[in-house]
Amino acid sequence: MGLVVLLTMLCSQVIADEKTFSSPGIGYIEIRSEIEGARVYFDTLYMGYVSGGSLTIPVDTSVAPSWQNVRVEYSGYAPYAGPFIQTEPTKTIAYLVNLSKTTYDNFGIVKFVSDPVGAEFFLNNVSMGATPDSGVLIAYTVPRGLYAVSARRPGDKPVSDQLYVDDNALTTYRVEMVPSPFGELQVNSSPEGGDIYLDNRVVGLTPLKLTGISVGEHGVQVRKAGYQDWVANVSITGGSMGSIEAVLVSTPQPESLPSCSPVEPGKQ
Repeated sequence: MGLVVLLTMLCSQVIADEKTFSSPGIGYIEIRSEIEGARVYFDTLYMGYVSGGSLTIPVDTSVAPSWQNVRVEYSGYAPYAGPFIQTEPTKTIAYLVNLSKTTYDNFGIVKFVSDPVGAEFFLNNVSMGATPDSGVLIAYTVPRGLYAVSARRPGDKPVSDQLYVDDNALTTYRVEMVPSPFGELQVNSSPEGGDIYLDNRVVGLTPLKLTGISVGEHGVQVRKAGYQDWVANVSITGGSMGSIEAVLVSTPQPESLPSCSPVEPGKQ
């Protein structure tokens, strides 16, 4: 088995985020963990360690996987073992493994699937990460319970739902992201209290969060008495919120002319 993995590694090369491969049957398993140096095993076969938050492992997808589990270990933490899930040729499946210092008796597994890829998933507003090019992200160590789950992707409508995670079970959460025609914009100014004009229409005073803005380019002005007008063009992306900070500059005051006292006749 070690020979198979060695040959697989020799025929593919992984450099940072760029993957090159010489065989159409090569896919990738990406182990993500917050523990730097965590050791990764397929069953008992050592595959490497987490560096920079992840470890990417090339695998041969042209044969049925002989591994049963993915195991992650680090000194001072309880080791974790979860089921191995095969990837597809040229694609990456991401495994998120957050090690615990206690046990995993009340933990479950969540398989996040998005179409299209690149959606970021949140559980109780905590990011689980974004789906890779396969559209599959597997969070292995999720405590049992009811969660507020959401998915966000630039340009798409955010998705919000509830998800119950049971212990010792695999829960699949699948979303289809739909392009959003609207975005949001937070407008701040220094000093505050400036009139906001969106496309020459007054919409309120700073600071203000503007919602329901159509996707595309818009003109923004901030006006305040005693200050020069602040003008900018902003690009609104669907399903996301942008932010601008208007630094207002005071209007120069005209210089006062010296006063002249009238001169009495005979004193010139």
